[in-house]
Amino acid sequence: MTYSKTMISVLIPVYNYNICDLVNTLHKQLSASKIEFEIICIDDYSNKSTINSNETINTLSNTSYSLSDKNNGIAVTRQLLVNKAKYDWVLLIDADMKLKDAFFISNYLKAIKQNYEVVFGGIIYDTNPPDLSSLLRWKYGVTYESVSAEKRNKTPYKITSAANMLIKKEVYIKFALDSIGNSYGMDIYFGPQLKLNKIPVLHIDNSVYHLGLESSIKYKEKVEFAVRTLLNLYNKKEIQEHDNDLLKAFVVSKKTGLNFIFFGLYVAFNKLIVNNLLSKNPKIILIQYYKILYMCYFDLCKNKTN
Repeated sequence: MTYSKTMISVLIPVYNYNICDLVNTLHKQLSASKIEFEIICIDDYSNKSTINSNETINTLSNTSYSLSDKNNGIAVTRQLLVNKAKYDWVLLIDADMKLKDAFFISNYLKAIKQNYEVVFGGIIYDTNPPDLSSLLRWKYGVTYESVSAEKRNKTPYKITSAANMLIKKEVYIKFALDSIGNSYGMDIYFGPQLKLNKIPVLHIDNSVYHLGLESSIKYKEKVEFAVRTLLNLYNKKEIQEHDNDLLKAFVVSKKTGLNFIFFGLYVAFNKLIVNNLLSKNPKIILIQYYKILYMCYFDLCKNKTN
């Protein structure tokens, strides 16, 4: 199949991660596809050793690696990348991803031929457990994020990750995703906006391996940040149509008064739950309970101070 008329911008936000292998692999596949392409990488103020390693990709054709003069966060960096892109289709992929096979680009090029404006490829994880310090993040990813395209397409706006996504540039710009300020917040906001605006979405089995796993402590903090972001978006009425299970549970708890019980459960048991989540054998189901308890706790605490 020929893709000679297809043009694509591959965009990689970078922060303290060596992207040489990823970019070289992408460049090889893009070159073999015989399409017009560019690879744009923006480094979000990484350490010097990371920058020194990554600058070698500037020797590749149609490839650029530039530096930010401050740390902006991944949502802002993604927006800067999209703004710089010269082609109508942009492929966003995070720096800590690894391609699964030699068909990554060709799979997306086939998807472009279909009548969709956003295509999500999916995320997978190595079957071998990582270092114990990152076990929580790995277990959560394996359990809740490694989802087949068939299952994702049943509720297409529910699992939407910009870590591996092909999208029309005009669609991405429309939603001003940098205003949310964090990758977790952006993904929570993005799906409902696509649904509300009836943007055609397709999920395909074109997963990449997620390699850069945070420590369990840092991941717990990110989960709490994501819960607060979701709650703030809901309270500001910026999320209208959604498929978010956590938000559905929260709304039901407020209507039934269960939120006060969940508040009490959080106060009584949050230390025990956290101790397990940060242990050598975290029970991953507990993180789902922790989210709803924390959301009710944070909501009631916030209301008391207002």
